[in-house]
Amino acid sequence: MITIDISVVWQIVLFLGLWLIVSKVLFRPYVALLDEREQKTTGADDSAYHLEHEAERLRAQYEEAIANAAATGNATKEAIVQQARQRREELLGSAREEAAGILERVRQEVQSQLSQERELTIREADAVAHDMVSKILGRRVG
Repeated sequence: MITIDISVVWQIVLFLGLWLIVSKVLFRPYVALLDEREQKTTGADDSAYHLEHEAERLRAQYEEAIANAAATGNATKEAIVQQARQRREELLGSAREEAAGILERVRQEVQSQLSQERELTIREADAVAHDMVSKILGRRVG
């Protein structure tokens, strides 16, 4: 049977004293070192996780800005093309009108010259006919 005497009490006191000393000198620094190590690895993982999400957010924001810029550029380009088409149609219309006017003036001039030439030809043909008749008959016809 176990008897409790003063040596057991001394063993318990020495054990507790040694436990306090070893705890302060060895266990607590070791546990603190393990906690710090765990914090660094977990912290690095968390930091990497947050950085990845931030990079993904920035990439999405960048792609959205690029898409918006492309859409704006396409809209601007389309507006410019539409204006150019309108301007081309205006220029073609005015050129057609001008060409039609010139063509009409030229037709009128040709018609006028043709009329003048017909009259001249008729007078000359009349004169030649009179000359021929005069020469054939040997006298002036008139």
